[in-house]
Amino acid sequence: MTMNVNVLVQTDNLSKEEWLSYRRQGIGGSDVSCLIGINKWKSELELWLDKTNSEEGEPVEENEAMQWGTIMEPIIRNHFAEVTGKEVIELKAMLQHPQYPFMLADVDGITVDDNGNPAILEIKTASEYKRNEWETGVPAYYLTQVQHYLCVTGLEKAYVAVLIGGNSFKIYEVEADTEIHSMLIAIEQEFWNKVVNNIRPEIDGSEAAKKLLDTLYSGGINEQLTLPDEAKQYVDLYLEACSDEDSAKAKKQEACNHLKELMGDYEKAECSGYSISWKPVTSERLDSKALKEAEPEIYDKYVKTSTSRRFTLK
Repeated sequence: MTMNVNVLVQTDNLSKEEWLSYRRQGIGGSDVSCLIGINKWKSELELWLDKTNSEEGEPVEENEAMQWGTIMEPIIRNHFAEVTGKEVIELKAMLQHPQYPFMLADVDGITVDDNGNPAILEIKTASEYKRNEWETGVPAYYLTQVQHYLCVTGLEKAYVAVLIGGNSFKIYEVEADTEIHSMLIAIEQEFWNKVVNNIRPEIDGSEAAKKLLDTLYSGGINEQLTLPDEAKQYVDLYLEACSDEDSAKAKKQEACNHLKELMGDYEKAECSGYSISWKPVTSERLDSKALKEAEPEIYDKYVKTSTSRRFTLK
């Protein structure tokens, strides 16, 4: 099997730290979702901090899901070979685009398509509660990763083998898309220019960016800070968004109230193909105040204290 691609480094004998240091020399497939704004867990700024090896960057800790993904990878790889009858080679190397060296690929395997041409094998595991995300194909988060790999290697096809919920095995075919590749090259080139020239990306409105800021800045300085004039635009933006949010909530509640009045005592309704439900719901809530007064020792034993920073603007 031959590919028009460079090998940055053989990964067979690399330590985790060494592997991460090579990853910082470019953009990997799992990084792409950060750059196009569809990663819920990591922002472009956090990725930039990692690539520039900034002290502000937080090391990624391997969670249990990641550990099981690593454990299951060879099993899924072998099962793919058994099910399809296709040869699979485990490629222990970090690949590099021949024209854009900042584009890297660390693929799970190389196999062949139905015509005997080399193709990428990408292996995934997904929990049961994410089963619906795979019903119509490969989720966008992973699809961009696969297209990045196809762009780096110059191959025309990839197979994505996924084990869902530990008991459902599926295989998807992904064809190379040159339009997507052109977009990825432009986006990644712009980002890598920021890395090389130490240009810090702007913060965005993603949940991942919020999480990063909460991690970076824990507070503790009680002196009042006078912000620069440029901060006024963000104050205005915040107040405008609050106003729009209040207006939207009021409109939503008005529509809800009209529908409730039309339904009366009916718990289910249908309108223009939409299902509407207004059912009684019984819930139980622990009265922590009463527990603290009646059983303070038990309360103190099980109470959990956490500290976070609350943002207000008024």
